Amino acid sequence: MADNNEDIIKLEKQYKQDLETQRRAFESELSLLNSKYEFEKEKIRIENDNKVQEAKASLEAYYNVKNSQDIENLKKYYEEQLASQKNWYEEEIIKRQKETEQWHINNLEIKIAEIKKGYEEMLKAQEDKFKVQEEAMSIYIAEQKRFFENELKPYKKLINLHKKIEKKLHLKKRPEKETPIEEPITHEETNDIQKPKVSVILPVYNVGKYLRQSLDSLINQTLKDIEIICINDGSTDDSYDILEEYKKKDNRIKVIHKENKGTGAARNDGLRIATGECIGFVDPDDWVKPNMFERLYNLVKEKNLDIAMCMPDGYDEKNAVNAPFPYFVDANFENIPDDKIFNWRDLSPFSYPMCVWNKLYTKELFDKYNIDFAEGLDFEDHKVIFGTLLTAERMFFIREKLYVYRFNREGSVLTDNNARLIDHIEIFNIVENLMKETNTYNILRFDFLTYKIHNLLYYYGMIKDEFKDQYRENMVKSIQQTNITDEEKKLLIEKYPELESYI
Repeated sequence: MADNNEDIIKLEKQYKQDLETQRRAFESELSLLNSKYEFEKEKIRIENDNKVQEAKASLEAYYNVKNSQDIENLKKYYEEQLASQKNWYEEEIIKRQKETEQWHINNLEIKIAEIKKGYEEMLKAQEDKFKVQEEAMSIYIAEQKRFFENELKPYKKLINLHKKIEKKLHLKKRPEKETPIEEPITHEETNDIQKPKVSVILPVYNVGKYLRQSLDSLINQTLKDIEIICINDGSTDDSYDILEEYKKKDNRIKVIHKENKGTGAARNDGLRIATGECIGFVDPDDWVKPNMFERLYNLVKEKNLDIAMCMPDGYDEKNAVNAPFPYFVDANFENIPDDKIFNWRDLSPFSYPMCVWNKLYTKELFDKYNIDFAEGLDFEDHKVIFGTLLTAERMFFIREKLYVYRFNREGSVLTDNNARLIDHIEIFNIVENLMKETNTYNILRFDFLTYKIHNLLYYYGMIKDEFKDQYRENMVKSIQQTNITDEEKKLLIEKYPELESYI
């Protein structure tokens, strides 16, 4: 019995040992399996991550290529659209321009046709009128001829008898002295002692092509009490003959023939012999409206003025059309008051277009301040323009266009653009001296500088290339002599940036 219990205990102990060994073996195997599982799991995770990254990179590469292609396609699309729009607008602009040009051409042709028709009708009416008058005059002359022939018949017999008696007596009739034929007077007689109301000074040099139109506009002025002083400055064309012809037509025309000394000297000669209450200037290639001098003279007298001025009109000689010269467009005269008397204190003389011929001056103004033209230079009129504008106390402006300025003609200093343009640089020195003499320099200095710089740069751009170096040298010297201050320099460069390279 005891032996059986020991066997049982041994068996039980052995069983427990086997069971423990089995348990450890299973735990070891389980741990090994867990390690293998984790290894496989990590391996799979890494493989999956790599696949995800490869897929992501592949996807990104795909979308990068796709987006790039889309952007390029989109860019190309918009470029094509823009090019198409640009072409459309360019074609549309050209089309509209052609339509506008054609409209103007058609409109101009219609107006020309209307004017031509009006003139043809007027000429036809005049022709018919003259035919009637001619027929009536022919009838009248024929009747007068028959009347005088009948009246002379008895006298013819006496004349014939007298001739026979002279022949028989061998008498010779003494020739009588010829009586000079007086030139017809085409205007109202004026008292030689009384001064004319207006003296118009016309300097003439080789302008035969335009001179008749200019003279016709003067002798047909509504103001008859004028003298027209023509200074022939050594013309070599037919100007001499035309002046002599018109001098015989109208005894208000005075003609002086002299050697060529330039427009300034010619106008000064006219000033010396002028006797009118007022002085006007006309260029011989321009013309004036019929009432110009009457209108301005009446203003001078009614308002006790030193200067009366009007608007200029324009005629483009090259294109044969009425058009404003760019410098004399209406907008450039907008700041001049047209409802009150003014002088340089009210409005700077450098703030509106400069010209000598759109004005009527009192002769007293010239005599009082010894005002005359610069001689030996082009742009000679600036000395008179500023000499009068800086001394006149009472000026008045009207917007009526009474003077017609012809531009774009051959031989003009502003058309040839040659070395003559350099003269106006010296003119600025003359104007500056005038300002100092009239005590206006300090007040108007910056206005003068602006005017000077604007014109220097403008004419530098116009002058022909062969004269640019000479012009530039004189321009720089003139600017430096002006002693422009730093503040003035800053303001001028803001307005004219290109000036910085010259000062």
